[in-house]
Amino acid sequence: MAWKIEKQANGKFAIWSTRIEDYIVIDADALRIAQIYAEKGVKVYLASARAQLAKEEPVTASGEEKIEASRRRGSTPREGEAPIGVTGFVLED
Repeated sequence: MAWKIEKQANGKFAIWSTRIEDYIVIDADALRIAQIYAEKGVKVYLASARAQLAKEEPVTASGEEKIEASRRRGSTPREGEAPIGVTGFVLED
């Protein structure tokens, strides 16, 4: 499971999930992104999130279409449970 932070056309940020190939968070500011990472308990990745936010990599045109579809649905897709590595430890979405 990997997340990629991208900057939307409206200036806010979105998180792309490589596992479900869709945006799991849309229309978030930098503080909200940091809170999401902290809530997941992945403090190791907080520096990575900050670096990605600083790059302000833009969302692609097809990505903006997926974000708009999530807005129309009223929610983003969920990742569900994902076993982590060889430990099998499971994080719930």
